[in-house]
Amino acid sequence: MSEKNISSLPFESSDADEQQLWAALEELPRGEPTAGMRRTFYRELEQASSRRWFERMRDWLGMRNNVGWVTVTASLLLGFGAAQILEEQASVEPARLAALEENVALLNRELILDRLQDDAASTRLLGVFNASYVVREDSEIAQALLLRATQDRSSSVRSAAIDALAPQLSSATVGSELMSLLENADSPIVQLALVDLVLRNGNTTQLRYLLRLADESLLHPDLVQHVHKSLRGESI
Repeated sequence: MSEKNISSLPFESSDADEQQLWAALEELPRGEPTAGMRRTFYRELEQASSRRWFERMRDWLGMRNNVGWVTVTASLLLGFGAAQILEEQASVEPARLAALEENVALLNRELILDRLQDDAASTRLLGVFNASYVVREDSEIAQALLLRATQDRSSSVRSAAIDALAPQLSSATVGSELMSLLENADSPIVQLALVDLVLRNGNTTQLRYLLRLADESLLHPDLVQHVHKSLRGESI
């Protein structure tokens, strides 16, 4: 039988029922709580002592009384009003924004063309890199790249320009110029760039022309093997 512990808590009440209940509770055995009961008690105590997130948010917003609710409502109304003003201003801005974007595009275009004509090979190489992003939409930049691809004194710039012209390989002007350059290129690096360009983006006519150059040994010996290996089994 469990040992009884007399409670030391004071009890003062004139109600007979409460006195009887308290006396009955005193008679109950009160042994040591189990470990599981102790953990449950502490967990429940911690949860009871910590405020819920919405209560903390309510205090932070000052919404425990009517003044807080008035503040929140006023803030919402001010927010809606500001959004309305910005929306009205936004209807006036598109034309100005479009003009600004056009000016930026023109300045960027001029910068690319200047870089493609710079004396320093590194600057021309940077111009080629920038031009590769707009070559599809700008025929003048495509022609400037073609000039770098065919006439630049730096083989690195020429090979980079050839690679940048990939989207224009199907056009009659650029395509014919590049195929002519392929046959007459004196640099193996430039020739390799052209061969890879045709293999990746060339049409049937260009692939046949490339195969003919390989069959007639008009390409670098290593490139001849590369072309034959790449086009082996292809129906062109």
